[in-house]
Order: sequence, then structure tokens, then C-alpha cells
Amino acid sequence: MSISLLYEPPIFQPVLTNGLFFTVSADTTNNYRFRYTYDLYVNGLNVFQGKATPNPFGLGVVDVSRILQTYCNNTPISVWNTTDIYTHQTFPFSRPYSDETINYQVKFGYEYSSTELGSVTGFTGSGNTEGPPSIPSTLLKTFQSTMGVNGRATQQNFDINPFVLSGDPTTTNPTTSGLFLTNSPRTRDLEEDEYYTLAFTNWYLSDSVISQPYYVEYNFYDDIGTLITGVTIDNVLTNGGGPLPDCSYVYQSYSGLLSTGNTTYNTLYVGAGPVNLQDIIPPNTAQYTVQLFGNFTGATSPVQPTPTPTPTPTATPISCPCETYEVFNPSLVAQGFLTYSDCSNISQTLVVDPQETFLVCICNSSSYSTEGPLIVTYISPCIVPSATPTPTPSATPCACGDYEVDATSSVTLNPVLLYTFCDGSPIAFTMTQGVIYESICGCVGSFSCSDAGVSITYSGPC
Repeated sequence: MSISLLYEPPIFQPVLTNGLFFTVSADTTNNYRFRYTYDLYVNGLNVFQGKATPNPFGLGVVDVSRILQTYCNNTPISVWNTTDIYTHQTFPFSRPYSDETINYQVKFGYEYSSTELGSVTGFTGSGNTEGPPSIPSTLLKTFQSTMGVNGRATQQNFDINPFVLSGDPTTTNPTTSGLFLTNSPRTRDLEEDEYYTLAFTNWYLSDSVISQPYYVEYNFYDDIGTLITGVTIDNVLTNGGGPLPDCSYVYQSYSGLLSTGNTTYNTLYVGAGPVNLQDIIPPNTAQYTVQLFGNFTGATSPVQPTPTPTPTPTATPISCPCETYEVFNPSLVAQGFLTYSDCSNISQTLVVDPQETFLVCICNSSSYSTEGPLIVTYISPCIVPSATPTPTPSATPCACGDYEVDATSSVTLNPVLLYTFCDGSPIAFTMTQGVIYESICGCVGSFSCSDAGVSITYSGPC
């Protein structure tokens, strides 16, 4: 007496498609007033509850595409590094300003009555356990970032594989792989005063599928087809792309620093029109090509963050008023990033998930910047303890306790656990929704979490 999930949409489908269908079955459909129930989650938030009557074969068929269109935006605004621009002005890269790619998941259950006129009871979908729907689908992604409807997107079976960029293109004019997110002809006639941009897939489309456009190459030719010059530009943050900060990383190694479930960089734009390229087009150019390349080099093991060096004490303290700010992310789906100097004037970066709020001590009002939909509000001066003689270091600077952290009831997909490690080091640990962490050692009383649904239980001394 349980639900079976027979079919779910493939990974990374366009939301403007001919339906994002799930098919489920159960062996209890012959009960009175039986209906399948389902909850739809967008980036970890329950946004819709629905019911589906079995078809003549007893199956439940659920299409969530029209609901998800409400949460996938399609605006002509982009972000170049940290600057908002119109998408048509992109050069060389930009990323969507709003949430054009989202995570979604559906949990299924059912309801029925034990008698013909009795009340209906809801079940989790697992046996006779009463409760909300709890049989989960895979965590999937959907997108709307082609600035309109892609011609291929409305096919009954949309295949994302031709749009996954991996390695070098097979030809100079690909038609079956390594494609941009457009149904435009491969060759276009453009006027000199025209802007033009192309969208493409990027980063982890799922936990196992990676689109890896490392750089764009522009080749400029004269009127007889002779190459004048070529220009290559890396897909990194400072060029408007990302998420890689520089060329020392590859996608696989950076996944340790940015979640593979992150959707901020899943679709990017590259400038392709004469006005977009006006700073690099040489004189006498009659035609040019725009092509993305994968250039896989380096290690694929997760990169460990470099420890921040402890500044050398000086006789004159650093002049920082040291102010407390509240940092709030009002978005339901997009992450935000706060880069700031702390009260020791050391640069720090804080990742703020949707609906999260942090209190942060910042050097002063001009020593921070934001990226994404963050609201930063001054609260008060930070309380800085007066100077005291440095105590003799001990092996354990605090009472070290063992904690169990249960994220099975978390509201967000990646709640952040904050605590002080037994050596006194502050820790910000990004967890995964639904996981129980049975043993984490840290200073007693220092544990807190960004998600109120996470349970933190003291187990005893470490």
C-alpha cells in the first residue's frame, strides 16, 4: 500500500515546454474517494499543494510546468560581475539578474475514505501512515532564460544533451552538439549598429551532468575570408560569467566551494553583436565567429579554502568603528553574496540563502558590497571586548561537546550550521536537507542554525 513513482521529467528541462509530467501509481486506488495528493517545492519551499484523480488505468498524472512558470523569471536584466546591465549590452559575459533557473521537487501521497460517505484521510504514500505527501521525486532543475521560447523546447521529448557544453566543439559550425540555447540559424546577417546575445548552459545541471564553457573565442575575418585576428576571453566572475573566480579552478574542483544545486550560474549570456564587440573588432572586419570552448586542465578534487592568515599585531590598532548590520535575503529562490571587511579589516565572504538573515560585524559602512537580492541594514555598534592579557594557550580553549544535528525537518535545501570548533575556530558548515549528522564536536553552547527546522542535540563530551 505505497506509491511508486513511474516517471519524472529528465534533468534540466525548459519550463516553457509541453509539460513537466510525473506519473505515479498505487495499489489503493479502489478505495472510496481515492485521489493522489502532491506538494510542489521550489528551492526547498512548499509553494503548491494539489490533487489528481486516477485515470482509467489507475495512474496519477501530474504536470507542474504551468505552476513553475510563475517562479522562473524572464527579464531583460543581467549582472556583469556585480553591476546590473541590460542583457543586450552583455560583453563578454553576463548572468541573469533574476531567478531564471530554479530547483524543484514533488512529494506524493494519497487520500481516501474507508466508507462511501465517510471523511477523507490523507496518507504519506508509504503504507497506512497518515500525514502530508512524503514520497519524493528527484531534485530537478528547470529554466527560462532563452529570452523567449526556444523552438526545440516545445518538443514532446526535449533533449538537453545537445546544449550541454563539454570539451571542445567537434566542428566550427556545430548543429547536433555544443549548441547555444537558441533556434537561431548558425549564420546571421547583422547590421553594424545591432546588439546580439546568446544564452548557454553552465555549471552543474544535475549532480552528474556538467556544462563546462571555459572561454569564448572570437575570430575576425576580412571580405575574402582571411583571418585578421582572434580574441579569447575566460568565463570567470570578473568578465561577467562564473562561478569560477579565475583560471586556476575547474568546475569539478570548485564544487566543494559552491553547491552543485546552485542555480545562479546555470544559464549565462555571451555578447555576439557588432555593438557588443565594438572594443575588440579590428578595422576591415567583414565577418566573425563566436564559439565557446571547454579547456579542461587542473585537478578535479575539491579545493580546500585557504585559511585566512592571522594579521601581525601592531602598536596602532586598525581604525574600524566596527558596526553591526543585519543582512537579509528576501528572495524565495536566489542566493546572495556579501563581501565585507571584518573588524580586524580582513576580507570575508558570506553566502546568504533565500529567506536567511544574519547579523554581521563589519569594519564600517563603506567596507562591504553585495551581489544578488540582499538588504543590508545598520543595527548598532558592535560590542568589542576590552583588551585583556593573553592567556596561556591550552589544548582545548572551551568545553568540547559532541552534538547530533538533524536536518530532516529543515525548510531550506542547504541550511548553514554555525558553531565554534574545539580549538576556538569559527565554523560555518553548509548541510544538506534531510540528512542527520550524528557526531559534530564543538564548543558547548556555540551551536546555532540558519534554519529553525534543524534540531541540535547535545550528546555528551567529545
